[in-house]
Amino acid sequence: MPRSKPSITRDSVFRSTGDAQAPKQGIQKQEIRTRQTAVWLADEETEWIDTRLQEIKKAGWRGVTRSAFIRSLIRATMNGRPVDVSGVTGEAELEQRLSLK
Repeated sequence: MPRSKPSITRDSVFRSTGDAQAPKQGIQKQEIRTRQTAVWLADEETEWIDTRLQEIKKAGWRGVTRSAFIRSLIRATMNGRPVDVSGVTGEAELEQRLSLK
């Protein structure tokens, strides 16, 4: 036997009133398009990065990655003082020019 009176449906109880938009939840994450690239590092360079990552993890950012750390180093250099790399003839000279001294 069919019901003569419909019961309350979810849409009628929980529908929006249209007056206000619902607040957005969470932190808005910036979408940065990245590409994978191979970087060859010496053992001591990898150990240095891993030591910095352990310091960061102890301070609270558990999900830090080598890639995020390297990207941040690059962005900090990009946004810092201009570096003249024209005429560089080797890695040692490049390191000297990039050094903060």
